[in-house]
Amino acid sequence: MDILIIAGIVLIIVFVVLILKKRGNKKINYKDRIKLESILENEEFIKKDGDNATKNPASDSTNVLQPTVDIQDDTIIKVTDKSIKYYNKGVALVKGEKYEESIPYLNEAIRLNSSEGITYYYRGIAKSKLNLFRDAIDDFTDAMLRQIKVVDAFFQRGYARLKIEDNENALLDFTHYISIEKNNPEAFYHKGILENGEKNYQIAINDFSNAVILNPNHGSAYFERGMTKQITGDISGCCKDLKTAFDKGYLEAYHYMKKFCDK
Repeated sequence: MDILIIAGIVLIIVFVVLILKKRGNKKINYKDRIKLESILENEEFIKKDGDNATKNPASDSTNVLQPTVDIQDDTIIKVTDKSIKYYNKGVALVKGEKYEESIPYLNEAIRLNSSEGITYYYRGIAKSKLNLFRDAIDDFTDAMLRQIKVVDAFFQRGYARLKIEDNENALLDFTHYISIEKNNPEAFYHKGILENGEKNYQIAINDFSNAVILNPNHGSAYFERGMTKQITGDISGCCKDLKTAFDKGYLEAYHYMKKFCDK
């Protein structure tokens, strides 16, 4: 009888030890780990931005992009938060002229949230600066398809198309851009180049004139207007513009002054 009692006590002790050991080695399951990582990431984000936020970012509208519908799924909010963080970093790098470094951040922002046209716009800027003009055109087009309200997307796509000699579509982009924004001398200048190529000489002259009105020091626009005037037979106007272009620092004009004006 005593042996049975002792055996029972030993079994109870072993059982208790096993329970305590199991509890001590308990692992965090996958869902809890994801939630923990989310909390840590959001706390780090709040500290870096220096906001006066609480430790629960989901309750603070300054740190969370509010969804358009009442979304209860925390993972969706987490993804939205991450897209903002990558977007902000990518845009900061673009504005800092670190174009190659910006692209991975903007790629990730788009992967997490592909509905924001402005992200495609900034990635297009970065790619255009890296001479990746065809890829840039795709990004500017994607930005427009998402109803971006930045009219500069038309100018940037027009410039990229000009660089790959898609002149017909470049002209359409610059024309549309100028119909909305009339204070950019470069838009008139590039449109003038394209109109000249289409032999629309008077339209080109008008475009170059608008460019120099907006930027009186635009030596290239004076030069191109002078050369276009030469084609139309206005030699006096040509020579005057070439001289002005030379005076503005466009040194190539000197060669044509000798050719057309010293007679």
